Amino acid sequence: MTADSRLLSVLGMLAAGRTYSATELAARFGVTPRSIRRDIASLRELGYVIESLPGAAGGYRAQSRTVLPPLQLETGEALATAVGLALLNGAGLGTAHANSATAKLRAMLPPTMRETIGDISTAVSVLPGHEPGVDMTAVMTTTSAIASCNVLTFTHEKRRPTGSATTRRRVEPVRMVVLGAHWYLYAWDLTRADWRVFRLDRMSEVHETTFAFAPRNHPDAEAAVSSAVTTNAYRHTVILGVDATAAEAEAWFPTRTATITETDEGARVEFGVEDLTWAAVITAATPVDFRVIEPPELLTALRELGERATRVSRSGTSRSD
Repeated sequence: MTADSRLLSVLGMLAAGRTYSATELAARFGVTPRSIRRDIASLRELGYVIESLPGAAGGYRAQSRTVLPPLQLETGEALATAVGLALLNGAGLGTAHANSATAKLRAMLPPTMRETIGDISTAVSVLPGHEPGVDMTAVMTTTSAIASCNVLTFTHEKRRPTGSATTRRRVEPVRMVVLGAHWYLYAWDLTRADWRVFRLDRMSEVHETTFAFAPRNHPDAEAAVSSAVTTNAYRHTVILGVDATAAEAEAWFPTRTATITETDEGARVEFGVEDLTWAAVITAATPVDFRVIEPPELLTALRELGERATRVSRSGTSRSD
């Protein structure tokens, strides 16, 4: 690899937001740490803002939203990028950014591929009323803070049956998770000293600070968001043992409304409901045998549902006679 190629590669790695030590980069490119330090000095001379972080966990890190290096995309990479931009544009997310990025992408490609990219940009649409209700600026700010390990502040609206309330939050962001029709942020809440889940469409005044944090060991973000959305937000948590595989159970209990795991005895299905009568209807529709693990009150609701179905059936038979 030439010195110029290495310079671009180093910039590309730093632009992703991660911190690298001179030793790590030297091992990656097969050069000495001294060569890496010269590369960093050259990038700074070109105007790139690259910080030097002290300590055992320190190293080099590009300032958030550093100008990206020139891109060299293979055909598949260019097409994948074009599809992603078309999805953003079709969903109404960051339309201005998506359009300008598509124009730049087309300008750097050969004529044949340029036509293909143009076709892709008009091949995706989202029906009115189904656009993700998130602010693309908030998404970009949040992802930048996650990548850079910077504290994020925002105003969060919490809605309750009695009304809504807003609070100012200061968090260490970990992951954004898309579940169902919503985008969620999983983060460590510095005020409450606990892990929390926030819906992005209820976040406003999103700001990435310059305060860096050391990543914490954390639970699985996707599982935490799924649990918060499918169970914790409801009055009752239903847990079933289903005589089926997890893949089969997903057809009856979609993962956007239930947490489904594989066990030695079949699938374990967990979901939240406000009304156990409705839970009984959902459970009774399961086409295979199941066991109610929690709550015991669901058994009563299932029994009452069965008695009601029997009464309706008898009533219908009497009228036909």
